[in-house]
Amino acid sequence: MPGTRTWAEGLNATVHGNGGRWIVLGHGFGADQTSWDAQLPGLLRPGTRVLRYDLAGATAHTQARFHPERHRNLFGFAEDLVMLTQELGVSQAVYVGHSLGGMVGMLAANAVPGLFSRVIAIGASARYVDDPDQGYLGGLSRAGAEGLLAAMGADYVAWANGFARSVVGARGADFGASEFTDCLLALRPDIALGMLRATLLSDHREDVRRLATPLYLIAARSDPVVPVPASQWLAAEGRARRLLWIDAHGHFPHMTAPEPVAAALRECLPDPDDA
Repeated sequence: MPGTRTWAEGLNATVHGNGGRWIVLGHGFGADQTSWDAQLPGLLRPGTRVLRYDLAGATAHTQARFHPERHRNLFGFAEDLVMLTQELGVSQAVYVGHSLGGMVGMLAANAVPGLFSRVIAIGASARYVDDPDQGYLGGLSRAGAEGLLAAMGADYVAWANGFARSVVGARGADFGASEFTDCLLALRPDIALGMLRATLLSDHREDVRRLATPLYLIAARSDPVVPVPASQWLAAEGRARRLLWIDAHGHFPHMTAPEPVAAALRECLPDPDDA
């Protein structure tokens, strides 16, 4: 096991609320658990505990949990999530994940049946790179993905500024490109490169097809990272119960357009009166 601390300590886990029902929140690349600040109040229902944590390597606190070999793909992050939830006695939880965090939740759900009662993914994708032979549109060519990673490795500061402007979209009240740039610059560049490589070059289409846990999707109509066809593919092949579109531009609608996302989450969450 990496490190000597508990998984809760190593991944900086925080639990809010009280009760026997769980909601688990997983953030995306370049962010940390504070990316859920705007959504947290609406999720703190009576009888519910909300678990937030930071991905390995996402913050200075969790750098020791990041290992290049373990986290060379998203399965390593999913295993971290399984270890954390099992340590805390979490089961039959509602999982809400953004971007790569959404896919991490799906992989964890496949690995441990019954861990989650449903997975709600915001801006998630099974594959970010196009597959012309299969007619799949992920949004990036293979050369484009490799070029983005090469630019990241060559001049991280310049890359971070340009990447943030290209993916955040319209500024929210508390979050915009400058704030995301600061988040990226707080990452250790080699860890950031490893995380983004694991994300952009992943192909989890078969894992999506194997998903037995009920899936709910929330997507921005104009997302520079996940095009509409990729969201539609994920909904169809993952047999999603709902695909809710948010009239927002950018890859972080839960931060830049928090109220529409909160409304969509309410439609995806189970009835609070259900046992």
